[in-house]
Amino acid sequence: MNAQIAFKKNKVVSERLLWVVSIYDTPFDIMKHDKRTVDRLIRYIYGKTSKAKNKEIIIRRIIDKKLLTYSNLTIDEHQRSNKTKV
Repeated sequence: MNAQIAFKKNKVVSERLLWVVSIYDTPFDIMKHDKRTVDRLIRYIYGKTSKAKNKEIIIRRIIDKKLLTYSNLTIDEHQRSNKTKV
């Protein structure tokens, strides 16, 4: 998916179009349930050695979607497996 991402860097709010791979297809679900994707986006935008205190991003909207493959698990099973890992 291509998504519009908003972030705050040096007191300026910026937006970018970035790619996202996730089983979730809404911005809210990606931010809430898919920590791996959100962490990847934060590392990409802010970098590994950033000293920023609040490394926050907002996924504003999904621009387009491309189906890569299907998952063997349902969305509920994915959410349950993520809760047991934490």
